[in-house]
Amino acid sequence: GYEDPTPIQEQLIPIALEGRDVVARSRTGTGKTCAFLVPAFSLLEEVQEGTEEYGRGPVRVLVVVPTRELAIQVAAESEKLSRFLPVRTACVYGGTPLKRQFKEIPQSAIVVGTPGRILDHIGRRTLDTEKVEMLVLDEVDRMYDLGFREDVDRILQACRNREQTVLVSATLNEDVESLVAKHVGEHERIEIESTSLTVDEVEQTFYVVRHDRKRELLVALLEERDPERTIVFTRTRFTADRVAYALRQKGFDASEIHSGLPQRRREEILRRFRGGRLSLLVATDVAARGLDIQGVDHVINYDIPESPEDYVHRVGRTARMGEEGWAVTL
Repeated sequence: GYEDPTPIQEQLIPIALEGRDVVARSRTGTGKTCAFLVPAFSLLEEVQEGTEEYGRGPVRVLVVVPTRELAIQVAAESEKLSRFLPVRTACVYGGTPLKRQFKEIPQSAIVVGTPGRILDHIGRRTLDTEKVEMLVLDEVDRMYDLGFREDVDRILQACRNREQTVLVSATLNEDVESLVAKHVGEHERIEIESTSLTVDEVEQTFYVVRHDRKRELLVALLEERDPERTIVFTRTRFTADRVAYALRQKGFDASEIHSGLPQRRREEILRRFRGGRLSLLVATDVAARGLDIQGVDHVINYDIPESPEDYVHRVGRTARMGEEGWAVTL
């Protein structure tokens, strides 16, 4: 279904195909995942084609992401893009049994996972990083926000034999720059549309409202605009639970998603939302980063986000890949 590359794909893919290190910043929803996966497939073809292990183990490409949801999404994108290739992708993250992952990793040339679970497998020697040639750090600033600084350093050290490092994110802060200086050698730098952090297709607005009337305004906005697919962001799990319950009481098809829910339940809710069987998702920032859900026409910040970067990522859930969207902050 791809016809023309997005700007990040157009710039990153040729550089990565040459095996050079890349540090790239591009707004969310611009196709960064495809931009690093395509060169990964090319690498596997180069080092494995004609062998019995082509597309399978040992692990040659390791993709590190901050959250379980993003790990699932990137792995699914890898499966989709490699549909006509013999490439296997393993997805590893916490909250799920290790037994299945033990079987999948040796049979996969690409592993996508969260820092803690990747280190767990490295420690158990069920993930051998000796032959990892390409290391991708996706949304590394978010990993730092979530307290994974030391974990990321340890993974970089474990992959010391790598030939290539690709670091992609919607924001590059001082912490990330420090990581680049420490662990990434001579590299190419890409910054796409750095003067504008959100896409033009998002209509952004805000309402000044008393705290005790937020829910009333939220209901009024949803009734007025009647969106097909909406994400409402809250700051805490407690607020997400209360807002989702209040919306259901008003007849809306709403469900909350946050880190307090079991992983299986979170996956089920996201499947329903992606498939159009759930129209309203009330989420904490666990869902703000990296999630590529097509057709989200409205994002509502019920609570103001903690940082400008979080705002960028929340708003980036709508108007993806050229579609139009609407974002409002209360």
